[in-house]
Amino acid sequence: MGIKVLSVQNMVSWSCFHLMKNAIPPPPPSSDSTNIKLIHSDGVVRIYHRPIYVSEVLLEFPKHLVCRSDSFYIGQKIPPLSDQDLLQLGHKYFLLPTSFFHSVLSFVTIASFFSSSNNNNKNRFINNAAASHCPFDLQRTPSGCLKIRVSDDFISQLLEQGNNPKPLPPQQSPSLPLGKICTTPQLAKDYTQLVRTRKWKPKLETIKETQKKRISSFGLKKANPFPSTPIRSPYPLHHLRSIHFAYKHKIRIKARS
Repeated sequence: MGIKVLSVQNMVSWSCFHLMKNAIPPPPPSSDSTNIKLIHSDGVVRIYHRPIYVSEVLLEFPKHLVCRSDSFYIGQKIPPLSDQDLLQLGHKYFLLPTSFFHSVLSFVTIASFFSSSNNNNKNRFINNAAASHCPFDLQRTPSGCLKIRVSDDFISQLLEQGNNPKPLPPQQSPSLPLGKICTTPQLAKDYTQLVRTRKWKPKLETIKETQKKRISSFGLKKANPFPSTPIRSPYPLHHLRSIHFAYKHKIRIKARS
């Protein structure tokens, strides 16, 4: 009889697993036993300082379910808490959409759900698994079966990094081709100070405006804004004078007669 070797698509090495001979432990207590941590699917963490029922949480998030932080097992569905369950102080819980509880948990579903970019799902999943101290635990049940549990810290990292990508700094925004121009952060900083902070302005001479004195028009006749130009006669001035003198002389002769 041949032995079939189970492969996880080279996504996780067996060094990440830890064999535990005892039964499944209770929910791991939080570092602060005076509050409750509820981690949302978008990476936001809510802190409660008193025990709270699941029904109170679901009133604000109707399409979500709450689960314990130690309930992520590969090959099994995540068991959600009921509405009557009470969240205990000193423990960590997850608030996830209801669609996540319908399918069996696997490495592929974790990578596809907690990553915002489908092209980088596998690489992000591998990088987080390698950076985490203990992302997976191999547990043995009382019946002798092995179960792979996903660490709650690992799930928290995937939630925060997958749904809250880090924004690009101003000097590395897509509108500026600094990746091709500046190869170091110092060059990018100098480039930004030289280009973006100095705005070009044309050099224009200042024009001085003279303000005319305005005279009150009360009791005065307003001047014609369109003065008529004098009509010039086509005859010269001495010719007009001679005509005027001859005309006056004729008037005097008639008066005498």
